[in-house]
Amino acid sequence: MDIFLAQLVGFAVVLFILWKWALPPLKRMVANQQDTINQQVVDSDDAAAKVVDAKAAHERAVEKAKTESAELHAGALEDAESIQSDLRVQADSERKRIAEHGKAQTELVRANLVRQLRTELGTDAIGEADRLVRAHLSDPSAQSASIDKAIDELEAMAAGGPAADVVAHRADLIGLHSMRATSRDAARAVAKDFDDANTDSDSTALTTASHELTEVLHVLNANPVLRKKLTEDDDNAAGKEMVVRNLFGNKVSPIVVEVLVSAVKQRWSTTADFVTALRRQNALIVLTAAERDNTIEQTEDDLFAVARLLEQNPRLASLLADHTHPAAKRTELLKQIVGDNVGEHAWYLLSHSVALLHGQPADVAVDQLAELAAARRGESVAHVVSAAELSDAQAARLASVLGTIYGRTMSVQTEIDPELVGGLRVAVGDEIIEADVATRLAKASASLPR
Repeated sequence: MDIFLAQLVGFAVVLFILWKWALPPLKRMVANQQDTINQQVVDSDDAAAKVVDAKAAHERAVEKAKTESAELHAGALEDAESIQSDLRVQADSERKRIAEHGKAQTELVRANLVRQLRTELGTDAIGEADRLVRAHLSDPSAQSASIDKAIDELEAMAAGGPAADVVAHRADLIGLHSMRATSRDAARAVAKDFDDANTDSDSTALTTASHELTEVLHVLNANPVLRKKLTEDDDNAAGKEMVVRNLFGNKVSPIVVEVLVSAVKQRWSTTADFVTALRRQNALIVLTAAERDNTIEQTEDDLFAVARLLEQNPRLASLLADHTHPAAKRTELLKQIVGDNVGEHAWYLLSHSVALLHGQPADVAVDQLAELAAARRGESVAHVVSAAELSDAQAARLASVLGTIYGRTMSVQTEIDPELVGGLRVAVGDEIIEADVATRLAKASASLPR
């Protein structure tokens, strides 16, 4: 009995413990589980409602998409029609442009073909004419006739007298064109003083004076201070004259002293003009000596021949003008070239000119000497190039015609160049008259369409 009561009490204690501490959590867990289940039921109902709503929204979206698709389709059709219309317009415009361009290209090709055909025909015609003309002018009598024809044309130019637009080359200005007016007047004054003071001087005295003046020019070229002293103090002409007489009075002839005195009394634009004028005057002294010996015409011919030689040999002209080499060597080179083919006075002029060159081209300097010689004879030089040698009658007639054209006596210097084929080419100063066959054929060829 006691055992039963003890077990009963123990059981009661266990029940109390279960009720006190185990039952409440269990109740809470069950309650939570019920709440969870209830919430899930609610959520399930909400989800079902949302499914219904989503289905309705889907149906509405499908309807809307169908509507928009129909609208897009209709718009696409309209755009397609518009694009198609624009493309038709553009295609039509492009077709017209291509057609016009094709017409222009066709016209251009046609014009080019016509021009090419004309050029080829013209070239062939001129080539055939060139062949026929050269064949015809290979006969000396025909060549002479072409020269006569050129002179006839010049005579037609001269029918009205001297050309109005031609300015005569004054003899006293030859070699002075590069100077300013003051220096030109000074150089002419020196030349006049020399001519007035030496009307009776013989050839020997003049030749000696030329040699001495050449030496004086070397001294002046080597002493820039002296050149400046003799040219820049215009208000002290007496002082400059005294310097000249003290330096050169007992060393050179009176002719040279008076030339120097006359020069230092003048006004000069530059010191270089002073030296250039003395070089020119030196040449005039030799030409005056040639006049006294009656050899000036031969001297002019010799100078012209050497000038043509230098023009045809620019390398030789360059060597003669190269002042970095000694004057003696350059003069010796010229001597080897011309040898004894020129007269005494021509050699004086050439050797002095080469020795005193300082920057001026040798061919230009020699050409000026030839013109100065012609001017000393009261003539101007006409450089005439022909395909064949002129007869004496043709040369005389040409000189007369050119004298009429230019209003002054002309000295005709001739040169033969077979490349001219026929006719003449005349140069007077800077003016050139092209009456030769080769130039006319070249001009005819140049006038063809390109």
